[in-house]
This record gives sequence, C-alpha cells and structure tokens, in this order.
Amino acid sequence: MPQSAKDRELFNLETSSEFLNARLKVNKEYSRIQFKDWLFDRLNVKEGERILDVGCGTGAQSIGFLKKVGVSGAVCSTDICEESVEQLRSATGGASNLETFVGDMVYLRKMLRDEFSTSDFTLAHSSYALYYANNHLDVLYAMKDALADDGRLAVFCPHHPHGMVEFARKHSHIPPSVDLSLNFGTDVLESFFRSNFWEVEVHYFQNELTIDKLDVFLNIYRATTYFDQAVEEVVAAAVESEIESYGCIKFDKPGYLAIGSQRR
Repeated sequence: MPQSAKDRELFNLETSSEFLNARLKVNKEYSRIQFKDWLFDRLNVKEGERILDVGCGTGAQSIGFLKKVGVSGAVCSTDICEESVEQLRSATGGASNLETFVGDMVYLRKMLRDEFSTSDFTLAHSSYALYYANNHLDVLYAMKDALADDGRLAVFCPHHPHGMVEFARKHSHIPPSVDLSLNFGTDVLESFFRSNFWEVEVHYFQNELTIDKLDVFLNIYRATTYFDQAVEEVVAAAVESEIESYGCIKFDKPGYLAIGSQRR
C-alpha cells in the first residue's frame, strides 16, 4: 500500500469497489473490444487448472477462470478491498473450488503459506493491480515461486499513450503514480520476465473508448486517480465541445500483457 497520505487516498479511491465498478461499466459499454475476451484468448485456460488471481477486485477475471477450470480445477483470489471480495463471493454463490482472502498483496507469500489450501498453480495472474504494491518485485517473485513446474505467470497493466490521461494532463497535474502504472510494463515487467522465464510473450492491448455523452465521460473521469475537481468544469467543457463537433470523443486505452513460462 502507498505510504504518503495523498498516495493512500488515491489508492483507496482506485481500489474501492464503487470506483472499480464505475470504470468496468463504462469500459464494457464503450470499448472497441472487451478486455476480458482479449485476455482469455491469450491465457488459454483449460479445465482442471489451478489459478491464483492477485488483486482480483470484484472478480472480473476470477469468475471467468472458475467457468473455465470447472469443478476439477481451483481458483484462489485475493484483494485488499473487503467489499470487492465480498462481491466476488456473492457472485459465485460460494463455489466450493473458489478460495478468497482479503489482504495486502505485499504479504502474498504469507497468504499462500497460511490461507490457501491450493498450491503449485498452473497459472498465476494479475491484471490492473501489481503496480499498486510498494514491493512489486516481492509480489512477482512470490507469484513465480507459487507456480507448478509447468505453470505460467501472466501480468497485465495499462500502457501509454493513454488517451484520457493525456487529455486530462492538458488541464491539470497528473499524479506520478499514474505515469508509474503506465510505464510498469516496460520499466518493470519486461526485465523481470526476461530474467526469470525462458519463454516470454508480450502482447499489446490496442483498445479505444468512444464516448458520445458528457455524463458518461464524467462518470469514468471521477472514478480515476487523476480526477481534479478544481478543473472539472474546464475538462467537461472541452469534452462537450468535442462531442458537439464530432458526435463523440475517442481515447486510446492501450495495455501491456506479459506471459512467462518455463521458469529459469
């Protein structure tokens, strides 16, 4: 968890189930392609797999994993937000092959030892989460060490240039943590995966949001860590002008996925 008071405030906003659900809703309805479909096409999850989902949120991926692995497989999911984990438990109806735990991912190694009965995972996964950890390398090593001999590690993060961030940057200061998250793939993941796996795949998520209503833009903008209430009216006017002129406003929303197998 971030250390400074401001960073903790931004972290709590970003990881809250309310803000997470707001972003998921807009992304689902206004994206060129659906992230979950794109991700699952590349993870190729099979029946019977044992999956670790770190920073699971409300379960956008965990629920899909459960459907893929079937009753012969297992999913272990963890997130720092208790409300998000409760939503996952509720959505899955107490599935017997789902284990959940609420906690900070920096203690993942302890969680794996003390809280989860499943081990030797065939897939350890995290999307939109690892860059929040103070000691993200410790988390990555814990995930790698939890893999079965034939297991794989998959981590996804946002990437640059991020259209909404760059649009907002024209009008206000962007917190350093946002740029750190956008550079996480190339600055952290690439070197880690190349140093720790013999086989490494990198996939670039090429997505675009097309928004035709101001209130839709404001819903997602207010649910970001770079929302600045002091310039909200200025940003809203710029978005409204774009929509009036062109019928919509478009934002690139790229991502970076690294998949490693054959541990070194």
